[in-house]
Amino acid sequence: MRKSAAVPETWDLRQHTPASLWQQCADSLTAATASARHPFHLVTVATVAAASGPDQRTVVLRTFDPAAGTISFHTDIRSTKVGQLAAYPQVSLHWYDPAARVQLRISATAAVHHQDDLAVKAWTRSRATSRACYTAVKGPGAAVDAFPTAPSIPLDDDPRGLVHFAVVTCRFSAIEVLTLHAGGHQRVRVQLEDQPISWQILAP
Repeated sequence: MRKSAAVPETWDLRQHTPASLWQQCADSLTAATASARHPFHLVTVATVAAASGPDQRTVVLRTFDPAAGTISFHTDIRSTKVGQLAAYPQVSLHWYDPAARVQLRISATAAVHHQDDLAVKAWTRSRATSRACYTAVKGPGAAVDAFPTAPSIPLDDDPRGLVHFAVVTCRFSAIEVLTLHAGGHQRVRVQLEDQPISWQILAP
């Protein structure tokens, strides 16, 4: 996505309108899906584990759709997070860019896609090195006797692992932005469903 000339290339929120700040966030998240070096390429996802409370992990941001208000990541259907999402689909998403000193937070509702059209298309687009992770005999978190060796990289048309592959989509309607400045931290919650887009300024 090409950055509009009307969008300030800054995280100084005083120079933004609600709409331009959302565009800044959208441009950054779009860029993050395409570059492993982008600070928002990795996102922390927090779920609710009924027995033990909050649970979190870092995943790769795979897709971002600003029009739909969704992001997605991939997971193994055998992972504990899948069961957690089935019971409590609410998730919290967190990004932090240490260079820009900016934090993004999103509360979203998650849906797991397994062996449906969306999952198959995502599997087809995945690199063979990524698919290899899903060919492991035991699922994530299972007890093992020793550190396993890396699975062999499958051929492009090898379907092994697809049975374990899932896509998690997260739908949201607001995003919270916190920026750290020596002259005063800035924090807002941007409401995307409002027309026009609005924000609430918050104490940092």
